[in-house]
Amino acid sequence: MDAPHPCDGTIVLRPWAPSDAEWYARCARDVEIQRFTTDASNLTAADVAAAISALSTDPRHEGFLISDARTGARLGNIALDHADRTGEISYWVAAEVRGRGVARRAITLLTRWAFAHLDLQVMRLWTHADNAASRAAAERAGFIRDPSGDQLREVKGEMWPTVAYELHRGRAGSPDSTR
Repeated sequence: MDAPHPCDGTIVLRPWAPSDAEWYARCARDVEIQRFTTDASNLTAADVAAAISALSTDPRHEGFLISDARTGARLGNIALDHADRTGEISYWVAAEVRGRGVARRAITLLTRWAFAHLDLQVMRLWTHADNAASRAAAERAGFIRDPSGDQLREVKGEMWPTVAYELHRGRAGSPDSTR
């Protein structure tokens, strides 16, 4: 990431550091993160450290720690996979900060950054159909339901019903629109 860290005065998206690996692995064991994300239940700090190291070698993947802009406290994870002018976001927020708008802010910041620095035209995300909080965060960030992207996905050996969202660059509701 060559651009400044995305920040809205409340949260900042910063690159992951090896020193964050233990925190990530501990948070990933949370019941809701296990229920609604693809993170493995047996994820270790070594696994996370290896993933952090791999981020710097693949230009199609971006990963950020969501942190408090004032204190630097770790709040969550947000990532972006991108190719062919399309990005797909994934995210989670630590249990102790849920319900404070952190996910919405992070989605908005990452979307603005990606539209400005990666020449993307479409941002997409999907969530488990039962994850009401994640669905609300996506909608509050301006993402629109895309029923054509809904599907059953195999995650951790189970079939998950998922719902899809998307946001097009420059459209009303988009973080870079001129409305």
